[in-house]
Amino acid sequence: METQKHIQAFIINLDKATERMKHMHSEIESTEIPYTRIEAVYGPSLAQPIKGFNEKRFNILTGKVQNLREVGCYLSHMRALEAFLESDAEYGLILEDDVKLPSNLPQLLYESIYHSQHWDLLRLSSSREGEFLKITKLTRDHQLGYNTKVLKNTGAYLVNRTAAKNCVQKMLPMCLPYDVAIDREWDFNIRAACIIPFPVQLEDFPTQISQRSKRIRLYRSTTFHLFHILTRYQRIKHRKRYAKDAGEYKP
Repeated sequence: METQKHIQAFIINLDKATERMKHMHSEIESTEIPYTRIEAVYGPSLAQPIKGFNEKRFNILTGKVQNLREVGCYLSHMRALEAFLESDAEYGLILEDDVKLPSNLPQLLYESIYHSQHWDLLRLSSSREGEFLKITKLTRDHQLGYNTKVLKNTGAYLVNRTAAKNCVQKMLPMCLPYDVAIDREWDFNIRAACIIPFPVQLEDFPTQISQRSKRIRLYRSTTFHLFHILTRYQRIKHRKRYAKDAGEYKP
């Protein structure tokens, strides 16, 4: 299949999470997409101060104290993107190790690549329902579109080399959770789209991020709230522009 000549998967996995990797080996083998395991960054083992993490800006923008496992997750995705750039693949399929892949994933990716003029980063999963500006039909059951509501979870997404390069160069130091940062792709001069409905689902593994981070009341009620409103406005503005460029949005 032609997708196999273009795409390589990069599976983020902690050394100790052997059952998760066994699960992912079975999932990815069924797609026949070649893959590389990426050793995940274990946040609690990071030396302080953490290189690549702006703690003060994180506090201000999120209204939360640092969560070391969340930092590890972010840096793990950076590691996966770097590995993709070091490969010869045209597209990198970035996967966390707790997802379930559909049998028609290669077909969906191939159809999406055919319409790659509309995206640099293609989100394949979310644990939150969204609202979308639909662009084009991919299969009988799936469409390509742009989300106008915030998505949660970065279990699976496809990137081209431009997206990976820009993310690696511009997403550090970390100042937001990874799923929030990647939902602001306009900051990195790339365009993000989604396959609707999301084809990749989450498996029922215990979370590795641990408990909810402690909130900072002052920032949570001020800077976080204002940043959330700004991001919502910017998201709608940019995604409508993407759709207009694609010839599908009429204000």
